[in-house]
Amino acid sequence: MTIVTAPSQGPRSRYVALVPYGVAAAIFIAIRFATNGTLGFHIDELYYMESGRNLTFGYVDYPPIVPLLSRLETAVLGVSPWALRVLPALVGAVNVLLSAAYVRKLGGSLRLQMLGLLVGLTAPLLLGTFLFQTVVFDQLAWMVSLYLFLSLVVDRKPHTWILLGLTLGLGLEVKYLILPLILGMVIATFATPSLRADLRTRYPWIGAALMLLIWLPNIVWQVANDFPTVRYIFNHRGDIQSGGGVIDFVVLFLVLLFLLTPLWVAGFISLFRRRELRAVGIACAVPIVVYLFVGKEYYPAPTIPIVMAAGLIALSHVTRPRLRTVLTYAVIVASLVDFVALSKITIPTTPADRMHATGLDSLDSDYASTVGWVSITQQMTRIFGALPASERATTVIVSIDYGVTGALQIFGNSKVLPPSYSPQLSDFYYLPQHVAATDALMVGYAPADVAFMCTSAEVVAHLTIPYHVVNLESDSPVTFCALSAPLPSLWARLKEFS
Repeated sequence: MTIVTAPSQGPRSRYVALVPYGVAAAIFIAIRFATNGTLGFHIDELYYMESGRNLTFGYVDYPPIVPLLSRLETAVLGVSPWALRVLPALVGAVNVLLSAAYVRKLGGSLRLQMLGLLVGLTAPLLLGTFLFQTVVFDQLAWMVSLYLFLSLVVDRKPHTWILLGLTLGLGLEVKYLILPLILGMVIATFATPSLRADLRTRYPWIGAALMLLIWLPNIVWQVANDFPTVRYIFNHRGDIQSGGGVIDFVVLFLVLLFLLTPLWVAGFISLFRRRELRAVGIACAVPIVVYLFVGKEYYPAPTIPIVMAAGLIALSHVTRPRLRTVLTYAVIVASLVDFVALSKITIPTTPADRMHATGLDSLDSDYASTVGWVSITQQMTRIFGALPASERATTVIVSIDYGVTGALQIFGNSKVLPPSYSPQLSDFYYLPQHVAATDALMVGYAPADVAFMCTSAEVVAHLTIPYHVVNLESDSPVTFCALSAPLPSLWARLKEFS
């Protein structure tokens, strides 16, 4: 069976064909722009901005591109939740368009492409990535890479290998999660005669060289810092396995598919049944299998749109017109029901003062983690201000997590508050070599946790989160610690890379 690509069109037809894409992108961006400011900064957004203020070629838990983007975006648009989420909104819109571009590349009609746009526009996978996190940029790297890999299969243009190498290299500088996708593409290449034949040309090797060249600065940083990411991955793997393992992965992955699970299954079957598309199926299957045992459900989720596109193509090949029509309407209804049923989670319309009352803080920790940062800053300002003047002069703030540190730097008054530090992940590296402090307010640490570094330790307060929202900072103790030695000499024992 040969692949039938979309027929060539005249200028007018091409313009008309672009209209649905523009409408879908506009709808997605409008939803995002209307809701971007509903929630405060997420704890991870505070972390990415902190990393952006300390630019380097690597970080403990991610490569450098996303912190760089946060630095550029806040420099241009200012520091606010709405402004920070502009770029994720635009990237998310591109991902929606790619959902339909797969259909077109597979030979689908404009009507089928419009159905692909609807599936992408209502997909929990794409709608749910509204925060400024590595996830949305990682999705873009995966989806563009899969589009280029599909193009190699369909169009057979060897120079596409170069573009694929560039994209994968950038993907490795966004998030390391793309490595199993690269493995899948390698396996698919060796398993596919036409792609294997390309290895006798220079193009795949140029692409591979470019990928490694782009990734090289981060590799050098890892070597220079004794591979902190490897330690983080092994620590994090334990957290993943304790969170439910394979069963939890499958259940949550099915939530991402929801009522369109049959379409996804049909798409995978179609990819493997059609010999010329089997390479794409292999490339998608490998990361799912890898992360089934050592990851979370959203890690390989960017493979979903291209599999859904294959499912739509399979639907269009149903020979019985009435059944094909029924199935088409079923996809439309399922997409809309998915959108409505999951909109509470995928679209941030619930304000902080309603979050606990609706149970959203316990349902989705991402929502809970956007509440309380201004209040925490105010509380820490009062706690520090209540110390005797002689102690304030020699006291710093140390937080068990990077959220409090990031919040104090954004919302705190540097003329009133002392420097704040955290030993968690990349923040561990930001403690100056010489810190003139004899005391510390230890946020999130009980006295027993810091007994090794304090001559005396006493809880002076507990943090409270507004509106009864429950998150990581809820009821966190604030312990006043009289340091037994200079803070830099104690810092290594506080290191937290999990």
